[in-house]
Amino acid sequence: MNWVKDNRLLLLFAAVVLTTLGTVGIGIVGVVATLGALLGGGAVVQTFATFLLGTLLLVGVDIVLSVALVRALARRASVPKSQRVAGGLGRLESIIPPLASLGLSDVFAPPEPTVEERHEALTRRYVEGELSEAEYERELQALLGEGERTGTELLDDDIATDLSRPTATDTEYEPARE
Repeated sequence: MNWVKDNRLLLLFAAVVLTTLGTVGIGIVGVVATLGALLGGGAVVQTFATFLLGTLLLVGVDIVLSVALVRALARRASVPKSQRVAGGLGRLESIIPPLASLGLSDVFAPPEPTVEERHEALTRRYVEGELSEAEYERELQALLGEGERTGTELLDDDIATDLSRPTATDTEYEPARE
């Protein structure tokens, strides 16, 4: 049974190919047999109905197997995450409400950054000089409040270390001590 699971896509593909070839083959044989019955004076309706039923049955099986193959391929494919695509799909879902049930905007949305990742980004912006010390502290306090609400907290030692760590801007503005 494990071999079947491992080779599921290959087996589905082979089944789709075989049922498609079988459908075409039965269709061709049915046309030839119906023409033969028509020219030979046999039971045309009975011959035609038999091959038509067989062809329709194989078409149905072929459709089911094709859908199963596409579904298995879609599950296996990795979906690239993009905020732009997620936003576009979100707008489309708001315009066409039935699309919202599919949740496509959630599928394409990149994962929300963790509190730790946002803390690192905030510290990097402060070190690079994009934020003043007051802005950094204000955003850090907001981030800490959010971290406590979500249940993930930054270590207090890390925050205290970040706040008390001297930076180049601190030493530039401090008067020289003598």
